Amino acid sequence: MHIEGGRALNVVGAWALSVADAVREAAERSTGMGGAGPAALVAVAAEPGMSVETLRRALGLTHPGAVRLVDRLEERGWVERGPGGGRTVALRPTAAGVTARDALLAARHEALAAQLERLGPDRERLAAAIEPLLLDQAADAGELRRLCRLCDRAACEPCPPWTHLEPDAVDG
Repeated sequence: MHIEGGRALNVVGAWALSVADAVREAAERSTGMGGAGPAALVAVAAEPGMSVETLRRALGLTHPGAVRLVDRLEERGWVERGPGGGRTVALRPTAAGVTARDALLAARHEALAAQLERLGPDRERLAAAIEPLLLDQAADAGELRRLCRLCDRAACEPCPPWTHLEPDAVDG
């Protein structure tokens, strides 16, 4: 597939990196953690009781990497391990973790708002144009967890990609 308009591709690509950098920097400032730490906090708070394996897949980590990350979240007092189904360990946010998640999402919101501020009312049109692209990105719940790993899930209820998944794909 060849797409004409190298300039358009470059402009959109540069802007996407700018937005991603702004969100990453806000998340790191808010939590004092880099890498997958902020996304792990958001993911666990969004789905209390998720397993380390589910978290691992959502963040694209190895199992040992996910365990070490959970250790760091636990050391900060943001996540606790508990019994899950069978031999799995269920991860749950603590009250401090929910507070840290809320601060992180507020910082993310501010970073995104600053990136989109100049668009004014065109923000809604941009979001409407992007939404179908998001629907194509996630064929199952695992992919969706990865896509929405830093999302404020309460901000867009119902989540457009979740509502378009086949019922048996949501459990993945």
